[in-house]
Amino acid sequence: MSMSILIDEVSCARQLNARNTRVIDSCGAKGRGVFAAVDLLPGEIVVKGVVARMDRSRTTNSIQLDWNVHALFEEPVVILNHSCDPNLAIVPNHLGAYDFIAVRQIASGDEVCFDYATTESECIGVSVCLCSAANCRGSAAGFDKLPRDHPLVVSGFHAPYLSLQKSVAISKRIGILQFGGF
Repeated sequence: MSMSILIDEVSCARQLNARNTRVIDSCGAKGRGVFAAVDLLPGEIVVKGVVARMDRSRTTNSIQLDWNVHALFEEPVVILNHSCDPNLAIVPNHLGAYDFIAVRQIASGDEVCFDYATTESECIGVSVCLCSAANCRGSAAGFDKLPRDHPLVVSGFHAPYLSLQKSVAISKRIGILQFGGF
């Protein structure tokens, strides 16, 4: 892939994000939020994720991509609020980030949110949840706290690294897993 193609892809992602969403500072205690600028259908890409910076450390604004791999995404992703009943789900994209797709119809003016537990092994961004959803868990927690029958877990709308067996994931996290000639 040539550099110009990658630059074009990022430019297209930014254009799609600007067409589909608006960042508004009217979310009360939640602060800023991202709102749909157009009506959106289930399955539509609402926001294309673009990584601004990679980091090995978790922050309150980072999104986890793999064990010990965290990223700060460009706006509007970094502004997306958490909801225990989200209208967005994540899917990996070819830019090394996540795209956020509508899981149900979203009207122009609705806040768009995703469940932080679908990307985080352990979430530090939302210790007290403010989503007010009927199924609110009280905090975003992490993937291990999601019920195994949760619709986003069952349908695979979560970070791929979270699907690894726990023992393999723990080994990988502490760096003892070796791949080599078998």
